[in-house]
Amino acid sequence: MAFTLLQQGNFTSAGVGVRIPLPGSADYFVTNNLTQAITQANPGVGVKFEWYNGLTAADAAIEWKKTNSTDALNMVGITSGGFTYVTTYPVVEAQAANAITAITAASPAVFSQTNTYSEGDIIRIYGTTGMLQYGGIDIQISTVSGSGYTAIGLRASGLTAGTAGYTRRISRFSAVLPESLYVTEITKASSAVVRTSIDPTLVYVVGMKVHFSIPASFGMTQMNGLTGTITALSSANYTMTVNIDSTAFTTFAFPLTTASPTAQLFATVAPAGASTQYNTSTGVQTGYDFNSQSFRTSQFVPFMYLAAGAQSPAGQTSDSIVWQAWKKEN
Repeated sequence: MAFTLLQQGNFTSAGVGVRIPLPGSADYFVTNNLTQAITQANPGVGVKFEWYNGLTAADAAIEWKKTNSTDALNMVGITSGGFTYVTTYPVVEAQAANAITAITAASPAVFSQTNTYSEGDIIRIYGTTGMLQYGGIDIQISTVSGSGYTAIGLRASGLTAGTAGYTRRISRFSAVLPESLYVTEITKASSAVVRTSIDPTLVYVVGMKVHFSIPASFGMTQMNGLTGTITALSSANYTMTVNIDSTAFTTFAFPLTTASPTAQLFATVAPAGASTQYNTSTGVQTGYDFNSQSFRTSQFVPFMYLAAGAQSPAGQTSDSIVWQAWKKEN
């Protein structure tokens, strides 16, 4: 049966998942990793990934994978880290409660929990025991195993360790983007570095203005109400650098467990627009990216979500990815 090309494009991977809006329903989706196609990596990596509507499960894919240190290809099926075809919103429905057995008082925090979560999932914590400060916060899972996971964005050094609680997986995308994020750490520096519980590169870009709401219970009261511009972002550390000098500010810290839930929670950062510059000589406007910065709905469907990684269609950082969406002819 013949297929008609619906849409195509390319991008350079940032090592994070990619969402590709589609103008209509797709029946076949394919990505080619041009960077890895000419390398002989050890271990072997994915070069081509395919998805077929009705035949490929959510987050799965057919992977064309190189063997170690050679150009030979093997076709394998992967059940996670592949494609997720989204036709309704939200992307992930909230799941049943999942019991936590421990949360380490470390930075980053490590959760002990029998789980079926995947790297990149967004979960909500509630009903915590011993670590009340984090009850109600949303976090992103950075690394996962069958017995638990690590949350890069959660800083818990010096707090009372958690002994119980629950989590639920929630939608990866908020209804309106860019969304506000929970702040878990702020450095004292000439350009403050702010850590959030969810990777800020998913919704923020360099050049955006952001507004801080820091309750008195978090210590750094001087940051409350300030607006700054993002000058750098890190998906590896879940941090953003802003042009606010916090050197002389008091120290940022989560309130003690004994202060919860009476202490005001949480510290947050929210988008506050962007600055633009217009050169009257050249007629060029800079400093504003409508697609990345303005408030917008995230409910455009259908779209294809590409997971990132060496064995995933969105590839690794700096990989050059070409993609195509096809429609089956009736």
